[in-house]
Parts: sequence; structure tokens; C-alpha cells
Amino acid sequence: MTKTTIVLLFLFFFTLTVFSQTRISTDFKDYRLEVIKLNNINHLDVNSQHARINLLNWDKDSISIETNIEILSDKPNLAKEMLHKVHINIQTYGNTLQVKTSLSSDFRSTIPYKINYNIFFPKELSVSLKNTHGEVNLADVEGGIQADISYCQLNIKNLSASNDTTFNHLNITHCKGRINHLGNSHANISQSQLTCIDAKHLDMNSSYSILTFQEVKNYQGQSNIDRINLESTDKITLKAISSTVIVNNFNQTALFECQKGSLNIGGSSPDFSQLTINNDNTKTTVQLNPQASYTINGEITKGKLLHPQLSNLQIINEENKSSFSGDIGTSTDSHSKVIVFNNKQNIAFK
Repeated sequence: MTKTTIVLLFLFFFTLTVFSQTRISTDFKDYRLEVIKLNNINHLDVNSQHARINLLNWDKDSISIETNIEILSDKPNLAKEMLHKVHINIQTYGNTLQVKTSLSSDFRSTIPYKINYNIFFPKELSVSLKNTHGEVNLADVEGGIQADISYCQLNIKNLSASNDTTFNHLNITHCKGRINHLGNSHANISQSQLTCIDAKHLDMNSSYSILTFQEVKNYQGQSNIDRINLESTDKITLKAISSTVIVNNFNQTALFECQKGSLNIGGSSPDFSQLTINNDNTKTTVQLNPQASYTINGEITKGKLLHPQLSNLQIINEENKSSFSGDIGTSTDSHSKVIVFNNKQNIAFK
């Protein structure tokens, strides 16, 4: 082999090695950092897609916005062309600071890319947040939040407003994650899996979701084909269709109207006010506090009442229907009431 051939082979392998190691995202980035004084700004509007959004708190009278767009490609021309079609706009109007991702009309995601937001803001601001196909990490919001989030991983710390007249408004679809404190909120949740530690007042429409709550003071909801597990509540009003509902304890009032699912009530305070069950074709199990005394009355059609103290009740049996009433427990001063209407299923008290 000649020296010339050896040199050419060496150059070939060297060039091949260099190109095989070449990539990469670091050549195709857009990075910005801006710090904007609050002045009269009291609202933060973040509108993005395909982004990892970190909204964090600080106690300064300003908002820090760090953005980063990264194109993951070893094709420079294609990466640069793609980078030019992704824009992050920061502007103020009125009392609002808006941070918005804009994709050009001919944008097509043919190669991987990342959009990252790191935003520091005072927790007293109100927030509008929109993101799809990404991730949302959110610290404290005391001024109320309007959120529209889909196909995201969620980690939310605290959406408890500083006053009881401020409500959060949440639309969550195809998300998974955790909300620690929800405050007063209106929520539409669909096809999601969420865990929440506590909420004050929750007004929620849900469907095709798995939802776990530790404590909700006041829960009002409509459910469609969900699995809902609520550890404790003071008040609950729930209409459900084809859902599995588990409420481990209620303290004051509970109203359930369920169809074609299951309802399991695992406990109550000894001096609850009222439990009302109006179910259709729903397997229902109820276990109240053993110290509770209450008046019970109602009607079951095409099913049976199962109760450990049936002998204390007056029962009238007709062809497909049983009516019943009576007092359970030893206290004569109790004002607790249980009202039951069940159709096409037994209801079992334990």
C-alpha cells in the first residue's frame, strides 16, 4: 500500500469519525433572558405549545423570563429553517404581560425540538396559562388562574387564592400529574389521571378520568365514566353516569345521583346532617359512623334494602317495590337524616 493510499484512508476515517460525532442541538438554539419591571402589571399570560413551562415564585417587583428553543438535529439547513419558524414573543398590553409561542403557518415538526420556559413572578399576580403536548410545573398563584392544558405532565403546588371570592378556572385534557392545593375552582377534566391533596370549593365536570382527592371541603360535580376516590369532604353533591365513586368520609351533607356505576360510602361524622341517595342501577354500599343516630326513609324498586337494624324499620313491600322508614341509633336528639331511592339494585348498609 502506498503512502498516498494510507494518507487518503486516514483522512477518510478521520472525516467519517468527525461527522459521526457531529450533531447537535448546541448549534441550533435560541436563548433569551428578560427581566421586566411590574409597574402596573398584575396579570401574567403564558400561551405556548410543545413546551416545558416552569412557573416559579420570587418576592421581587419584576418578572424574569428565560426562554430556550432547541432543535435536535444533525442537519444544519433543516434545523436552521425550523428554528426560524418558532418564535417566542414577549409584550405588555394594559396590565398584562404576555409570553407567547408562535409557530409559522407552514411549520411541520419533522425533527425533535424543545421549548423551555423558566418564569419567575410574584405569586400575587393572576395568571392565564395555555399549553399542549408538554409539561407544566407551577408554584403558587394567589391571584387566580385561568388554565387550558392538554397532553401535559402536571406538577402544581398551590392555586389557593388570597380571598374566597377569587375562583380558578381549569380545563385539563389528557394530562397526568398532581395538584397539591386547589383552593376555590371550577374545573373541566377529561381523560386525565390526577391526584389532589386538598381543595376548598370544587365545582367539577369530569369524564373518562381517574381522580384522587384527599380532602375537599365542598365538592359539586358531574361525572361520566370516571373513577373517583375522595378521602374526606364536608359537603358533596355528585351526579354520575357509569362511574366508580368511593367516598371514605363525609361530615355534613352528601347527595348522590348515580346511574349504571357503583357507589361506596365508607364513613361519616357521628352528627352528619343529611345523606341523600337517588341511584339507578348502581351498586351501592353505605357504612355510616357506628355512633350516629338517624332517621331513615325511602323506597327501593327492583332491589332490596340490606341493613343490620332492619327490625327497627317499618317496611311496606309491594310487587317490585319496598318502602321503609324508621329510626336508627340510640340518640333521641339526633337531627341526622338518610333518604334513599334506589332502582334496579340492592343498597347495603353495614
